[in-house]
Amino acid sequence: MSVRAGRNSSIIAVTLFFVTMWAVFQFVFPYHLVLKERYVLFMSDPSWLASYFRHPAPISFIAGDWLTQFFLIPWVAALVTTVFLILFWAGCGILTALCRLRYPALWALLPTAILAAFMLSPEVPLAILVGACLFAWLFVAAFMIRNKVVRYIAAALLAVLLVPSLRSLTSEARVERPGRESEYDYRIHFKASAGKWDTVERMGRRNPFQSLVTSYYYNISQARNGQLPDGLLKAYQPTYHGLFIPVKPGVPCFKLMASTDALYLAGDYAQAQHSAMLGMTFSPRQRSAAMIKLMADIAFANGDYDTARRYLTMLSKTALYRKWAREGLHLLDTDTASLAVKNDCRDILIQHNDYCTALANLAATSSDGKTATDYLLCLDLLDKNLGNFRRDYDEYYKGKYDVVSVPLLYQEALLMTFDENTSPAEQLSEYRIARSTLDNCTTFLKGNESMFRSSYWFYHKYAQPAR
Repeated sequence: MSVRAGRNSSIIAVTLFFVTMWAVFQFVFPYHLVLKERYVLFMSDPSWLASYFRHPAPISFIAGDWLTQFFLIPWVAALVTTVFLILFWAGCGILTALCRLRYPALWALLPTAILAAFMLSPEVPLAILVGACLFAWLFVAAFMIRNKVVRYIAAALLAVLLVPSLRSLTSEARVERPGRESEYDYRIHFKASAGKWDTVERMGRRNPFQSLVTSYYYNISQARNGQLPDGLLKAYQPTYHGLFIPVKPGVPCFKLMASTDALYLAGDYAQAQHSAMLGMTFSPRQRSAAMIKLMADIAFANGDYDTARRYLTMLSKTALYRKWAREGLHLLDTDTASLAVKNDCRDILIQHNDYCTALANLAATSSDGKTATDYLLCLDLLDKNLGNFRRDYDEYYKGKYDVVSVPLLYQEALLMTFDENTSPAEQLSEYRIARSTLDNCTTFLKGNESMFRSSYWFYHKYAQPAR
């Protein structure tokens, strides 16, 4: 092969490689990159910037964290990552050429491909890629020095700096294999964070991987509109596991952070705050603007405005949360009296993940306990615990939320709890159960089960424990 032909082949191979990498980042796994933003808090504050210099590789982390803020925009994440990979490849290409290797451009693709694979792990910081680019070009600059002695001294100094920097950068790298299911979960999480609940509902109904996280966000989309019982069985449900994400050892940081959303919606601010703090603690460097935003919301709900002000002040120094934080600060400065405290339930001591106790307390004592009541009743139903459902329905729902109508899911479940020694007509009237529901139950019991695949009767008979 001639030199020109080899050069042309290298150009084609390199171009195809980077176009493919950009397409993977942009269209196949965009939210694996976007999730990196959840693990970053970057403030434009001198003392905050100074904290970076207490550890090795400060320039890499400052540049990486500043850029990662903008990863909330998927095309920015794909573009920035691809550009830095190109810069790293160019530096490696010059180094391999200086080593007189044949086809240096192709050899340089090998470490570039390894770095690209690492970047698809959400908890691997962008600082690793920034640092790799920085050192690649510093070595290029060192080897370009004409004085042989100075050249080797510069290269030796860089090698000495590389060891602690590499250790600091890679200590944050928790590598995971990218997958289509996790990409779907990350995507629905960010659609929910952006308030695109119509998209969340559509994704939840589809749920191609029968994912717990996707079911979880689908249920939140229904609960936000007060339609949790109406939409519950219209999508895949991994039994009761799709209502809350438990916090326990071994749960990934992403799920710790996601677990706060249903708790906050139900009004369980204590457990939501605990989950947010755990999400912050177990993030790669214990920094998360998203968790600080949530804790500011919780402080508002609790009426703890001093704490809210501290969190908002921090967020006002960030890039993408600045506007939201400044609006909150303005509200605190001008109109605190108009703010309503959401958390008015009775304080009790519970263990974390004890959802039934917490929801029952919210249902009994909160002035706005409808969402918590629906979550409690749906938890009973998905757990197939009809005894608890009937007790909780009678105590928290009946006479309070059934004035206008009773959700079909509850009607179907109530029929299964009726007392044989009491007049059916009286019970139907007392619990406001439609005649059509009774007729459908009769049809179901006659063997026409396929007609009622979305009914609670079908779920109760056939649902198996979730994986």
